[in-house]
Amino acid sequence: MANAAMGLWTLRFSSVLAPVPVVELLEINRFWGYGLLCPAIAATWATGLWQRRRQLARTAVAAAAEAPPRQGFWDPDRPGAPAPGGHDERRDRAMTNLVASIKDESVDADLRIQLIQDLVDLGGEAMALRLSPVAVASEVDVEVRLEAAEHMGRFNLDDAVNALEAIATDPAVDDKYRLDAASALADSAASPAAIALMQLVTDDGVSEYVRHSAAHALRRVNRDAAAMALRHLANAPLVTSRLRIICAEQLADDSREDAREALWRIVKGVESLMDHHLGIDAAEAMYGVDPDAGVEAYSVLAVDACFHWAGRIEAAYRLGRLGVGDGFDLLSDFACAEGVDDVYGLAALDRLFQLEIESGTLDSEE
Repeated sequence: MANAAMGLWTLRFSSVLAPVPVVELLEINRFWGYGLLCPAIAATWATGLWQRRRQLARTAVAAAAEAPPRQGFWDPDRPGAPAPGGHDERRDRAMTNLVASIKDESVDADLRIQLIQDLVDLGGEAMALRLSPVAVASEVDVEVRLEAAEHMGRFNLDDAVNALEAIATDPAVDDKYRLDAASALADSAASPAAIALMQLVTDDGVSEYVRHSAAHALRRVNRDAAAMALRHLANAPLVTSRLRIICAEQLADDSREDAREALWRIVKGVESLMDHHLGIDAAEAMYGVDPDAGVEAYSVLAVDACFHWAGRIEAAYRLGRLGVGDGFDLLSDFACAEGVDDVYGLAALDRLFQLEIESGTLDSEE
């Protein structure tokens, strides 16, 4: 009887639990029957939870469709907004306080930059135009000024150009930020950008990296002005010889004659006497610009008695590799020349042997 009562109760509980009463009624091992009880209860609970979530989702969609449209912070028609006159006054006061916070030097610059981005997204043109005092204030961090000028350009190009020009031409501003401002100018005002970039190129107090970058930025504005800037750097005595060689190579895109002239100044200059590697590099660059001039440059270095022996040997070797017979003859002369240190004589002999192997002369003689 007890087994029958238990079977009837479980049958009324749920159809999902059917395996349990069947087991009880048939008096099969209770261990196997009751083992199905927990999975069955879990399945019933999961099904109910899923149906409840579907019902809540349908309710949320219906409520969202019936809800009124969301209104912005500055919208005077939103519920609870003050009267039109009071709204304008409150908005003006809020914007004034926000601009004051942006100019506050005690606040981290990155936070103020993020504040500018967020406020312009929310306030639009009205907020962006209020950033003009920030962009031109010299006491404000230059990163913040650049950010303000960039957003101003979306609504008032003239004020943005004036702000960027003030940053780009201010000697008190770091070189990098002057370059950033001048490059930003190039997208909207070519003439002021060209003037600011040329000032950076010709300023000996500016780092070489910024001067070279400014010359490249000029190509977006005025190709002729960019060539003039590269020519200036390629011949500037205070610019390192390495950068002068690079500028001369780039100058060749616009004026091969000016590039050759700048490289000859290095080949024949005191820089090559102090560092023979510079002379060889300048001759190599010359060959890339004008092969005939490059061969001549190698020849000049190889026979220059004032040039370092290591450089003369390398120049003669380069001539030989280019197929110029003088290279072989010069290396032979260097190997047995009187008054030459043994180390350089052996170096010349080694280069001559290497040259003969590369050219196949040694194999043909054998």
